[in-house]
Amino acid sequence: MNHGIEGVFVLKSLIKKSLGVLLVCVPLVLASGCWTWWPGPKDDAGFDGKAVYVPEGEPTIKPGLTLRVMLTVSGAPEVQDALKEVNANGEILMPHIGAVKCEGMTVAELQEKIQTAYKAFYIDPQVTVGFPPYVEGSGMKSPWGEVLMMGEVARPGPVNMPSTRDMTVTRALMVAGGATPMSDKSKVRVTRREKDGSLKKFVVDIIKIGKEGRSDLDIALKPGDVVYVPESWY
Repeated sequence: MNHGIEGVFVLKSLIKKSLGVLLVCVPLVLASGCWTWWPGPKDDAGFDGKAVYVPEGEPTIKPGLTLRVMLTVSGAPEVQDALKEVNANGEILMPHIGAVKCEGMTVAELQEKIQTAYKAFYIDPQVTVGFPPYVEGSGMKSPWGEVLMMGEVARPGPVNMPSTRDMTVTRALMVAGGATPMSDKSKVRVTRREKDGSLKKFVVDIIKIGKEGRSDLDIALKPGDVVYVPESWY
């Protein structure tokens, strides 16, 4: 029985000593201002793997996009200039000819397809197909693609690429509502998928761009890029 009591006292003593070491070490680590010992977020599966390769050139039609379609016959509008949303099946609905499959096509290819179909109903039909002007905040999906915002941003998720394709890291961050107070804006990461499947990574210092006016450091984004704003560890 005495040995059991002694064992309990020894265990309690070890616990007290361990707590004492922690109470001394933790303040020292905090005071040093350096948290390099803390494991950072695993990024390979979290955001690097979400980067996708988007071919350059004219955008192709995808479900969710909006098209502007007009049909004229003998100079007079037969089908008024109308907005057509591409449905989940990759189709738009047109008078007389019904569902027209268009996913994966360019607007020029779709224009020719619709025009050929209407020749069964009209003599020399003229069809015009295009993307309507994209307006930020309109709720429309941009045909020019999107970049994915992740991490410490106010509104994580996709950000539409404008038709001018001049989206930069700072502009994308602004569209996403800005960085949170917990963010480390000096180490914003951009991940880009190349045609061969490899990943190219950049680090952008938003603080330096703002304080020193270094717009040359503000990377121009491409569709499919992932922008990750890390959490500050100190």
